[in-house]
Amino acid sequence: MEKGKRLKFKCWNCNRNYSLWREITEEQVLAVACPYCNADGVVDLKPYRKETITVLKGKPPEKSLGDELVLPDILPTQPKEQ
Repeated sequence: MEKGKRLKFKCWNCNRNYSLWREITEEQVLAVACPYCNADGVVDLKPYRKETITVLKGKPPEKSLGDELVLPDILPTQPKEQ
C-alpha cells in the first residue's frame, strides 16, 4: 500500500472540493481541514477497504491476506465530533 498520496476531498460545510497530501496508515479515519472555510472534518476509510488474497507461485499454495483501498475520485468529509 502506498504511504502517501494526494487525495481530493469535498467539504461538508461549504461543499467546495480541495486536495491534500495525506499519508495512508493503518488508521481508519483521516482528519482534514478545509482550506476555504477552515471547517474541521473527518473521512472514514473503512467503507473503501477491499480484502485481497495473494497466491504465491513456485511453492505449495500459500495465501497471504492484505487490504487494498479502493477510493472514489472525491472523498466526502463529515463534521468532526467534538
